[in-house]
Amino acid sequence: MADPSVDAALTATLDSLDGAHNYRDWIFGLAHPFLDAPVLEVGAGTGTFTGLLAAVGPVTAVEPTPSFAAALRSTHGPDPRVTVLEGLIADVPATPTFGSAVLTNVLEHIDDDVGALRDLHDRLLPGGSLVLWVPAFPLLHSRLDDELGHHRRYRLAPLRELVAGAGFTVVDARYVNVVGWFAWLITARILGRVPTAPAAVSVYDRYVVPTLRRFETAVRVPFGQSVFLAARKPLAV
Repeated sequence: MADPSVDAALTATLDSLDGAHNYRDWIFGLAHPFLDAPVLEVGAGTGTFTGLLAAVGPVTAVEPTPSFAAALRSTHGPDPRVTVLEGLIADVPATPTFGSAVLTNVLEHIDDDVGALRDLHDRLLPGGSLVLWVPAFPLLHSRLDDELGHHRRYRLAPLRELVAGAGFTVVDARYVNVVGWFAWLITARILGRVPTAPAAVSVYDRYVVPTLRRFETAVRVPFGQSVFLAARKPLAV
């Protein structure tokens, strides 16, 4: 059963991040080299990435929250490239159908993350890609994480092992957003405030993200606010 307080926190966060186009494009830029059609988008939210993914090919956008699924149907339902499915991974037929599966700030919401990764493996074609973007470092876990329904934050090495244990071959894994690590630590962890307030997100997206993206394209940072990981299902098992 959905938790109304979690849904409200997620709605507020998604609304504040909706205009963060530089941040969105940064995430999509990392994911794009690993995307093949058709795409399975799990936890599509209100469709922040759905339109971008549809440029790659047909997208099945899976979203369990009824209000978010309704928003998806409203904004992307008319697009013939997009199929909206209100439900969970288990509601997607368990056959190898998809060229890639994308989860952006989703895996941390799933109680059984190992089972979810195995379910995704079953639904990918041989050679298909898994793309993950998750919050990093248990040290940063704050009251906001609890309000958003996060079960955990991830470190790089354990996440690699988790994905490999589900049958994937990891091809890229890195920490992202080193400045955001400090911002989240100070704002959310120490001060107990909301780091995703619209004004703060707008300033960060406009003035920090473009420079930070260029820097982290050239330099692999040793820690960050998030982890990006891409993996492939082996061609033969």
